Amino acid sequence: MKIQTPWIWLVIVLTICLTALFYVSQKPQVAVYSQYVKSLCDYQFADASLMRSMERVRSGYEVDSAEVLSQMMTLREVALSFENGIQKLEQTGFSTPPEKSVAQFKSSVLAKVSCLQRYLSERTAWTSELENVYRLMEMNSSDVDLSLLRKLDSARAGYAVSLGNLDLNEAFDKRVDALLQKNLDLHNAWSQFDNDKALSASDELLHFFQMENLKEISLSAQIPLAFYFLSLVLLLATFFFIFKSKQ
Repeated sequence: MKIQTPWIWLVIVLTICLTALFYVSQKPQVAVYSQYVKSLCDYQFADASLMRSMERVRSGYEVDSAEVLSQMMTLREVALSFENGIQKLEQTGFSTPPEKSVAQFKSSVLAKVSCLQRYLSERTAWTSELENVYRLMEMNSSDVDLSLLRKLDSARAGYAVSLGNLDLNEAFDKRVDALLQKNLDLHNAWSQFDNDKALSASDELLHFFQMENLKEISLSAQIPLAFYFLSLVLLLATFFFIFKSKQ
């Protein structure tokens, strides 16, 4: 007769609700989303650092090719590990960004790294050839050396420069013309990776995880209030159940 009293069912329901609330409060969504926010911020910092290194590659001054390659590989590993992490995240029931956004981020980063690797190799070879031309100019000074030097310095800075009508001997003219033509090709190649495609893709993912993080923080702040309220109701329901049972 006592078990059939409505108060006992209220006590049972409240106990189940409190248990479920405690379980939800223990899920590590906030920590997981914060980790992805940090990873994407680290990626953007690494990308900016790499582009500063590539500017030095472009000018040919104080370039450590091994360090630049290491920075490229870091970006590549971030893109691959990020995709794998999202797949595992989805399998465990967490909210994940759209598959299209993740694929776009991965493809943008891999394409950028591929272009950077080719540019690094070709620009390093180009700079070596430029140094050889400088040495030849020192050995064979002429009236056009100053004009030619300005063009070569502009090319070294990454600008598109043509030989023009400088009066050079045939062999040297062909060598300089080939050098400036290669610089033009590298100038065009620079635009293939000096853009915001990968950065925009990372910003979109970063925004998703920041919003999810804020939702979880807001929910976490409300859980204690709900827990205290249900505990109070459970306590009152228990007293009423005891009182009803005695009657």
